[in-house]
Amino acid sequence: MMLLTAMPASRAPGAVPTVPVVRTLAERLSERGQRVRVLVPESEAGDWPDGVELHLGRVTDPAEFAAAVADAELVFLAGLVGEPLASLRELTTTLVTGRVRRVVVLGSHGSDFDAGISDETWQWSAFERCLENGGIGRLWLRPTAVMASADVGGYPIPGSAVVDRIRRGQQVHEYLPTAPYAFIHEDDLAEIAATLLLGDRRSGTVDVSGTTVSAVERLAALGAALGVEPQLVELTADEAAERWRQAGWPEDTIGVMLYALPAFAAQPDNPALREQEETARTLLGRPPQTFRQWAARLADRVATPDGS
Repeated sequence: MMLLTAMPASRAPGAVPTVPVVRTLAERLSERGQRVRVLVPESEAGDWPDGVELHLGRVTDPAEFAAAVADAELVFLAGLVGEPLASLRELTTTLVTGRVRRVVVLGSHGSDFDAGISDETWQWSAFERCLENGGIGRLWLRPTAVMASADVGGYPIPGSAVVDRIRRGQQVHEYLPTAPYAFIHEDDLAEIAATLLLGDRRSGTVDVSGTTVSAVERLAALGAALGVEPQLVELTADEAAERWRQAGWPEDTIGVMLYALPAFAAQPDNPALREQEETARTLLGRPPQTFRQWAARLADRVATPDGS
């Protein structure tokens, strides 16, 4: 039995949308003959593949997680980035005392930028040590931004929920719209997660990315796919920060964006991102899908009778 967890889209730094990833992952694993159980809040209960056992609850609730992980041997732990980690110790105890033999954690690169050891990093370090002591394999899967954020919202700010704005004919406001930003297709991320769950690697960190793409290029792809011409308004850093603040984005996320976008603009051919893209290519056995391909798939879904 495999347990997959997911949470609603979040605006916290590094909290890529997990539900679109886990939905595809559940489908891929089921196609490979695996028994799959998914733990998600009631708000995310729709559109899961046939045959998947659905548990309603939150990964941050110790009792709900304990009930869902019972008899599971493999766990894809997603949805904890950006969430309060008060229950992490209880979650860890549940994993160590159960039948689990491998955990793949969908993480973020946040710990790379800690000046010291933050409270969150300290807790994750304890989590890792406890699993190691318990003989449980542990892998960190750390993606760049996920393309699905353009549709479902959440982190990162560039392009978040932009599909809805384009459909409504609203202006799209972007800071440094020609800066390349790293995104990965949620289906590619799901395939990589399936490979790690079913493989025999027991430890380490796997950083993956798709191709980089600017806001200008993303809007062009979405406009072509949806048959509209998006209206782009370029913002200065101060204008962007104020607009994001008024829209309710957390200060930490705003700070990350004001750092990351100029950094990407200054180094468009980023060696670290190229390495992460190559890692994804190796695990997938093919090139990662592009944002233009993602946009074309979105147009196909919109064209179906149940599309919206």
